[in-house]
Amino acid sequence: MSALTPSTVANLRGDSRSFNPRLFLVNLDSADERRAHMLAQLQTHHLRAHRVGIDCRSLSRQQISVAAARRFPQIEFAFDLLSGPEIGCWMSHLSAWTAFLSSEAGDACVVVEDDVVLEPDFVRTIEALEAQASYDVVFLGTSSKNLSARRRTAVNGVWMHEPKGAIYNTWGYVLRREYLHRFFAARPLRLAVPVDHVLGGRAATTRPRVAVVQPIVVREEPRLSRASQIAPHTWRIDRWRVVEQTRRRFLASRVSDWFYAWVNSF
Repeated sequence: MSALTPSTVANLRGDSRSFNPRLFLVNLDSADERRAHMLAQLQTHHLRAHRVGIDCRSLSRQQISVAAARRFPQIEFAFDLLSGPEIGCWMSHLSAWTAFLSSEAGDACVVVEDDVVLEPDFVRTIEALEAQASYDVVFLGTSSKNLSARRRTAVNGVWMHEPKGAIYNTWGYVLRREYLHRFFAARPLRLAVPVDHVLGGRAATTRPRVAVVQPIVVREEPRLSRASQIAPHTWRIDRWRVVEQTRRRFLASRVSDWFYAWVNSF
């Protein structure tokens, strides 16, 4: 079971001058290159973060079930709909959330993944968003383009746009403490879709109020992001490689720019 004993809340040192107790990095023990990539950026931004990561890729269903029951006994994971790596991804994010709730460090936490680029305005943006109370989840970046041009709110100079439909990706987000209390209080608490589907508004229960910052301050690092760390996936169509590749090509095209410019104007 050594794969399930990561440095769940270990400090990832960037610069001791600015330690943010509400900042979490999702990074598996085996992902050395990704960790070095993020550490360099944290140093640039004079930040430190807590590292969380639970790797279930090489574990049996029984091993994952035992570990999940030990860590999160109140949560039922749908093993018929989620793969082992997806449950590991869920438990990584849940570890960040529970660590934040066990502290008294403010009203919101920040979670980022390890295959992203932090833009120059990253620190200013997360500091501004920690004070907002209009949304439960504010995404710091996403590949989704379905963002309303009209339904938007500004806080301390940072614009938050409401999505028209669901948002995908968990590159980075700000999550309010009050929402986490609601999430963990839900009964029954059964997780049957990936974490980005729940945070992005696709789940029927504990659906959060969602917004996306514009311009984004977290984006994918193209080379690192090509190698998925939650494969192999389940049989769900949304996880088929051809579907993901088609979606990526469409979002990168001018056709999608024209389409979403029209849709988002209403």
